[in-house]
Amino acid sequence: MGLVDWSKKWSGPTPRETVKEKVKQIVSPPAPIKQQIIQAIYKISAQINKLEFSLQKLQSYDHQLFEKTVTALMQGDKTRASMYAHEVAELRKMAKLLLTIKYALERVKLRLETALVVGETHAQLAPAVVALKQVTNYLKGMMPDVFTELIEVEENLNMALMQMTTTVPVNLNTEFVSEEAAKILREASAVAEQRLKQQFPELPAIQVPSSATGQTASVEDGK
Repeated sequence: MGLVDWSKKWSGPTPRETVKEKVKQIVSPPAPIKQQIIQAIYKISAQINKLEFSLQKLQSYDHQLFEKTVTALMQGDKTRASMYAHEVAELRKMAKLLLTIKYALERVKLRLETALVVGETHAQLAPAVVALKQVTNYLKGMMPDVFTELIEVEENLNMALMQMTTTVPVNLNTEFVSEEAAKILREASAVAEQRLKQQFPELPAIQVPSSATGQTASVEDGK
């Protein structure tokens, strides 16, 4: 692919194109790669905001349940405290997953922004697309509206990758792409773990009698 052809695919048609070329663009217009990346960044940012809003609601509900747990313990009602603690543990599993997805999307967005700046589109896009596909699957039943938007983003980025080359098929299963995608997810999971501890206070261990054995069972913060 020549530099002129790449320039057209990256930025779109130039003002000096012939009428025939302009008609061809109108009939079957391939969106410029740069434009597709910008649109993907915008849509991913919107989904990150939705995830942040959901996390704020989870945190607010977690605070209510935490207070109920502490109150029940102070009143000596360990059975009720255990019930609330179990609910908190399940809620925090969901919160950790949403945090991981949020930070993974932020890293995907950063990859796309880097592609715009340095122009190394394939090295940045391919791992971002793989990581995006993996985290998107978790949202199918949890947040279907965000899932649908991210599926569209993934499809558009795949199209951008296909536009980048007309001679060599795009391979998303190379060792480099897989490792870079895994790196995105590892970093997101590590940050999510840290932020979860900061934003959600640790519950005290609760010893409650087991109805089946008469022994005691410990309820801790999602552990």
